Amino acid sequence: MRALLFIFTTLLTAAAFAQPAPLSRVLRTIDYEERELGNVEDLPMHWNKVQGPGMPHYVNGKLTSDQHHGGKFSFRMDLNGGSVLYRYDPRLMSVRHGAHYRVETFVRTTVMRHARARLAACLTDIDGRPLAGTWSYSPLFAATDDQAEWQPVAVELTADHPQAAYLLVEIGVLQPEKYRPTSLGERAIFPQDINGTAWFDDLVVWQVPQVFLSTDQPGNLFPRSASPQIRVLVNDRFTDDLAAQLRVCDAEGRCVYQHSGSLENARTLGDGEKEFVLTIPALPAGWYRAQLAMTSQKVPLGTQTLDFVVLADEGTITPPDPRFGLIATKLPFAGWSELPQLLPYLAAARVKLGVWSDQGDVQQVDSAGFDDLLEKLTAIGITPTACLLQPPPSLLAGGTGGWKQLMLMPSQLWRDRLAYMVARHANHLDRWQLGEDGSDAFVTDPAMREIYRTIYKEFTDLVQHPDLAMPWPAWYDLEGQLPATVALSVPATVLPSQLPLYISDLGNRSDHHLSLSLQTLDETAYGRPMRMRDLAQRVIYALSAGAQRIDLPLPFAVSQVNGRWTRQPSEDFLMMRTLLTTLSGAAYVGRVPIAEGVEAFLFERNGEGILALWDRDSGQAKRTLTLNLGKNPRRVDLWGNCTPLLADAQQRQQGQVSFELGPMPFFLLDIDGRMAQLRSSVALDRPLVESSFQAHSRKIRFVNPYRQALAGTLRLRAPSGWLLSPPTFSFTLNPGETFQRDITLEFPYNSFAGSKTIDAEFSLQLEQPVQFTVPIQLRLGLSDVGMQTLALRDGDDVLVQQVISNYGDKPISYSAFAVFPGQARQERLVTDLEPGRSIIKRYRFVKVRWDADAKVRAGVKELNGTRILNDELAVQ
Repeated sequence: MRALLFIFTTLLTAAAFAQPAPLSRVLRTIDYEERELGNVEDLPMHWNKVQGPGMPHYVNGKLTSDQHHGGKFSFRMDLNGGSVLYRYDPRLMSVRHGAHYRVETFVRTTVMRHARARLAACLTDIDGRPLAGTWSYSPLFAATDDQAEWQPVAVELTADHPQAAYLLVEIGVLQPEKYRPTSLGERAIFPQDINGTAWFDDLVVWQVPQVFLSTDQPGNLFPRSASPQIRVLVNDRFTDDLAAQLRVCDAEGRCVYQHSGSLENARTLGDGEKEFVLTIPALPAGWYRAQLAMTSQKVPLGTQTLDFVVLADEGTITPPDPRFGLIATKLPFAGWSELPQLLPYLAAARVKLGVWSDQGDVQQVDSAGFDDLLEKLTAIGITPTACLLQPPPSLLAGGTGGWKQLMLMPSQLWRDRLAYMVARHANHLDRWQLGEDGSDAFVTDPAMREIYRTIYKEFTDLVQHPDLAMPWPAWYDLEGQLPATVALSVPATVLPSQLPLYISDLGNRSDHHLSLSLQTLDETAYGRPMRMRDLAQRVIYALSAGAQRIDLPLPFAVSQVNGRWTRQPSEDFLMMRTLLTTLSGAAYVGRVPIAEGVEAFLFERNGEGILALWDRDSGQAKRTLTLNLGKNPRRVDLWGNCTPLLADAQQRQQGQVSFELGPMPFFLLDIDGRMAQLRSSVALDRPLVESSFQAHSRKIRFVNPYRQALAGTLRLRAPSGWLLSPPTFSFTLNPGETFQRDITLEFPYNSFAGSKTIDAEFSLQLEQPVQFTVPIQLRLGLSDVGMQTLALRDGDDVLVQQVISNYGDKPISYSAFAVFPGQARQERLVTDLEPGRSIIKRYRFVKVRWDADAKVRAGVKELNGTRILNDELAVQ
């Protein structure tokens, strides 16, 4: 009895102190440290070479110790032409139905121009045969320089196939013929890397949870007063070991919120499925990225991200402006359903949709959903443009030849399909486009132009006045027989200030419509401030040039994460929303002279003045301006933050406010539009003043934009040493009347060429006396003579180089000169320089007394006349 009692007590004690077996999510670890395990072969254990076309038998892999990520060995593959692939025995990695797996490894390569290293994985049946549709491929990788480090690559897949039994892993180095698709078949010629090496090391197969992040707001857009909530759905065979860490970062990468915890408080939805909601404290307006990292027993299991936006208001909807449109042609069909909820935030009245593409024909994919979308867009005042990007695969009988192949097919097939779509949606679709924005195929290929004419003719048989746009990149001249509507695609390499030139090139043709597609700067090549101000300037310059159709890339990305569709805003969303809603319904009035180097564009909407401005010359520095802007002006930045402009007691008495100005554009709202219009109308009839030693006649003019008579005085203040006659005017103008008076300008003989400013000081007799100054920009120079000068330090000497050009239509003769302080003046003759020609003159000042502030004065003087051009420059 005592013995039985002792045994029973011992068992209870052992059970009480027994620990559960440690939970491991690692399905397989392959570190290639096999010499210690007795593998003396060149080939790592359980790896088998893939045989097939393009994979020579003499191209192999082997264990090596010359490179390693961890330990001493790695799996090395050397090319000798062709590709090489190895597969790990799948029977060593059985899977559980419904589980999610992640395969990751590290790879390093030599520099290869064409070949690429790749990791792939798929599911197999019980006999180890790969199951169709289960392959998952990592991004292709090859080093671009000899100093490249080990690169992590990974793939994920879910064991949801009913026949899934094992997991197969494949690594290798592929030539372009293996990873680059082509429609040429056996006729295709691919480049190859004859030599090249890749090393693989530390391969791990994990069973990881499926994590999906979402919000309850369309497009993840939160009003200003809301505390953003992120819904986290975790799906896994077991979740008790999981912990989560959430980090929220702003657009500059700064962490603004962090939260860590286990899933103990998560709500169970089903077997292995849990949900929890994370509430983030209220954040300032901006774009944010939430990053959720899952761990098991402190081992990382992967990271999911979610982008969201906090608005600067409560989600105010602005009426759509027909000038603004969005390009959603890259949006998959699954992302179309939320467009009626998202587009009103952007005040856009148009949207481009790819109804024919390599995804298919929307009529065959989801005709009912498309009908519903068109009705909803029409109800909120948004006009869709149906884009025929590519012939749908069903029309090409499995081919990939695009429009050219379609023209070889029986024409009745595509004509009937097109006629059906046009007829069915005639009440909702009246704008069409053939081809994708930015494509140059219709410009460079005569066959594509003929295809456009063929399809356009089909439209003329279907509708009375067809509006079928054709893409036209801006770097090609607008010449020849143009389509009825030109979708002019302007690349980011075109400066914003150059946009009016492109618009005016087609704007004078009344028989053609111009649709302007603006591209944004590459976010990987430019910093955030540059991208933001470039986008704002493009829209403002385009409106100032009278563009009637401006299309911008859709600031949303739609992707599939763990089998679910997610829609996330890009940082461009806030900027586009501010630009389009602020300028919606606003008419361009003119440019307003405020200060040298300041760009200011005046818009007017229902009597409200809107001023868009920035400093083009300040770099990153800011300066303070004081202006008369009205009673309650407000400042709005590109994120939509609205700030009243404050003034001290003296400024309030004079009706003035002060604000900082930098390179980033912003808006001033509720300004005195009449006063801004008056400022924008102040100008001289000819801003170029010939640099000749004589009096110059000009006319100064401005317009009374007020609805009542305007009286006051105008005083002109010229640059130092200049003479203006007369300098003062009194005026009384009726509404809409123009003030115009003659003045004469004289300047000193030694005046330097370049930009000059005349300050026009106004004193107006309104309800309260108003005083303000308008800078009038002049340029002193010669219309037919150009001069570029460079001064360089060469030891103790100063070398000056002067390039003189004749832009006129007759020969010129000048005396060129250069002067350095403390040195004798040097002169060179320029005689009978022919039109269109340039000449270089050089000067050397020997053993000068060096002064860091010393400057060189150079110029030209007409031999028989009064014209002279002076320039001053620092020595480099």
